[in-house]
Formats: sequence, C-alpha cells, structure tokens
Amino acid sequence: MKDKVILAGCGYLGEYIGDMLLKKRFDLSIIKVCRSVKREQFSIKSIIRDFDKEEIDLQFINNSTVIYMAPPSTISDKDDRISNFINNSKGLNINKMIYISTSGVYGDCGGKLVDEDKKVSPMTKRAKRRVSAEKQLIDYSIENNIKLIILRVPGIYGKGRLPLKRVKEREALVNKDESRTTNIIHVEDLARICTASIFLDKNMEIINVSDGNPIKTTTYYEHVYKATDTKLPKYITYKEAMNIYSEKRLSFLKESRILDVEKMKRIFPGCIKHLDSYKGIRQCLDL
Repeated sequence: MKDKVILAGCGYLGEYIGDMLLKKRFDLSIIKVCRSVKREQFSIKSIIRDFDKEEIDLQFINNSTVIYMAPPSTISDKDDRISNFINNSKGLNINKMIYISTSGVYGDCGGKLVDEDKKVSPMTKRAKRRVSAEKQLIDYSIENNIKLIILRVPGIYGKGRLPLKRVKEREALVNKDESRTTNIIHVEDLARICTASIFLDKNMEIINVSDGNPIKTTTYYEHVYKATDTKLPKYITYKEAMNIYSEKRLSFLKESRILDVEKMKRIFPGCIKHLDSYKGIRQCLDL
C-alpha cells in the first residue's frame, strides 16, 4: 500500500505542494482536502470537508502524513477550526503532522535575530490563533505519539501573490530608514520544504523558514515597482502611514524581526532556490 499524504486546507500553497509531489514522482497516495472544489490535479484525489463543523468524517486520514494549511478560525483568540480537526481525528492513526504556522508568533522583536527558542509573544489576533493551534497540536501529538513538524513561515510571495493592486493604486511607501525589517519566502521554496518535511525523521521540530535574506518592507515594494516598470509613489513617515494604511497592513508595519534560519539550512539543505527576492519577483511575473 502506498504511503498517504493529506493536504488539509489545500489552497495556494497546497496546489504547489501537490504539483511538486507529482513532479518528483514519489510513490505516494495524495489527497487534497478543501472547503470547495479546486482544480483537478492528475492522480490526486480531492475531498470536500468543512473543518468548522463539529462533526467531520476524517476516516480517510487514517495512517497518513497530514500537512495542515487551513488558516485559523476567527471566532475567538483560540483556533477553533483546528480544535474541530483534532477532535474528529481522535481514534485515527496519524503518522505525522506538518503544520504551517507563522513567524508572527514572535511579535515585534525590534529588528533583532530570532531563533526557535525565542518565547512567543504574538501581537495580533491572527498570530495569537496560530500560537493556540501550535499548542493544541503539540499536546495532541505528545498524547498520541504523533510526529510533529511546525514550520514558522513569514510572508509568502509567488505568482498571483504580489501586491500589484497596491502598486497600481500607487499607495505611499514608508521612508526606508523608518521601514521595518521583514522576512519572505517564495512559494516554490516553501513547497520544497513542506515536501522534504514528509520524509524528515524527527519526532518533534519547530523550524523557522525564509529565504534567509531579511528585507525592509519598503525595499520589497520597490522591487515590485521596478519589476513592473511602474514609477515609484511618494514616500511618507511611519507616523503618516499609521493614519492611512489598512489595519491589516499596519499589523505588519508594527513588527520587525530577522528570522534565524540556521536550523532550516541544516535540516533542508538546498531547498531555497530563490535567494534574490527581486529575481524571484520577476520570475513571478514571467519577465
């Protein structure tokens, strides 16, 4: 019988993982689980499930590796969606869980280097729910002897995932000397890491992932402007940005950190191919 991989909450990243698993021709049975119908992928079975329901038929995940990518629910500061998934998984044999978390769990670190031993200090509701999900999965994996890999992921960019609308609207940029330091990763590189995690023989690991080249948020946007041959907008102060940016964008503006990815490099050597973010952005645009 083939080993089974479940792409739970399969969306943007999940499609890339599915394509990569097919391209590598691993002898695996792959099932993607979505809330609604997704595009068909050759030999990948697709199952529709709503993880927000209290009772979910998850029998198909028995004896599998689960890559869990569903975003947290927004009902409370706890991730109730993953609670439902865990509750409905009880009694089933899961070999390994791979959870796509966020580097936002660290909160604002003042631009300092952050490794996996740093105590979490989430600032946003979104990050607090990720901390909740991590804790639930850690407790569940220990109780049921399940291998667990938590990947703490920064901003993901790729085809169809660039801030082109903001560039088109010429939204002002924060002066570079006031811009916060952020971390990013190309979706193809993240898919490679997720694929490699399937075969990682570790009982429990928390791993920071990024391209290893921290960047100013303003510099990232300048790359997009340059790659699309669009004239740069005006620059404003951090204080001015606080008055005009959306709440979601402000949440990123308030946090600054550099992810220490030495563990990632050691465990997943060669997975990061897009080291130059400008070249990565151009590749996303097929330029």
